[in-house]
Amino acid sequence: MSDTKFRFKLVVLGTCVVASLAVVSAQTQAPSPAATLFEKSCYSCHNIGGGDKKGPDLKGVTTRRTREWLHQYIATPAAMNRNGDPAAVALFKKYAPEVMPDQATTPDQIDAILALIDDLSKKNETFVPAGAKLARPVVPSDVDAGLALFTGKVALTGQGTACISCHNVNGVARLGGGTLGPDLTAVNTKYKDPELIAILQNPNFPTMKSVFGTRPLADEEIVQLFAYFQNAKLTQPAAQMNPGIAPLDPWFVVVGFLLVLLSVWSFSLIWRNRLQGVREPIVSAAAKSHKRHKR
Repeated sequence: MSDTKFRFKLVVLGTCVVASLAVVSAQTQAPSPAATLFEKSCYSCHNIGGGDKKGPDLKGVTTRRTREWLHQYIATPAAMNRNGDPAAVALFKKYAPEVMPDQATTPDQIDAILALIDDLSKKNETFVPAGAKLARPVVPSDVDAGLALFTGKVALTGQGTACISCHNVNGVARLGGGTLGPDLTAVNTKYKDPELIAILQNPNFPTMKSVFGTRPLADEEIVQLFAYFQNAKLTQPAAQMNPGIAPLDPWFVVVGFLLVLLSVWSFSLIWRNRLQGVREPIVSAAAKSHKRHKR
């Protein structure tokens, strides 16, 4: 058995445990509408009792802020930041470069989310997403399938953009991946398994939401991408999650420089012959005129 498959046994075992616990949790108690809404709209960036993520942990937020402020901020955070609200400005500064988008939630939905936060905070319980489970256990072949999806070698069934367009994973390609989003080599270090699964199911980051909001990943694609991200960190244990721009691959610089030289050379050839069609008749006419004058 190869080293990769041997190491991946750990991933398979861990994933099965996570999936089993998630199934038991889901079967024990059906999620409330508020929990479902929080999982879909908020959980990508916020925990309740699990620590900060892209945004702050919301445990106890109903005791730190007034209900009126929370209603206004959840609905229009960017406007409050622009208007100079001190608390909003401080949050945007602390969690930069992440920007919380305006939420398309009704006042009743916001009240339901706040009630959920208040209830879990008083009970000192952590929010656990009921839907954050894989459709099936991971198997070693899912790693290569996930790589093919990540690079776009295999198209996503929902016709979403391939991950490599915006993200990089160490060694994913000769020229690396995109730099619009963070490097994902160690994404399963930054996020717990249920969090990573929830993000793949309902990505609530502004750019990802615009791409996958109407073109969600299929259950099989989520399993395979999850397996690929798990294996990437397993085979590169020293990798760290980079929240900013992905590192620039040296090959990108080399190939870019060669392409510039090729472009300059091509334009020089075109430019050298730019007046040939005009110059020849002028020179010919001048030569004939000169001969006539000599006679």
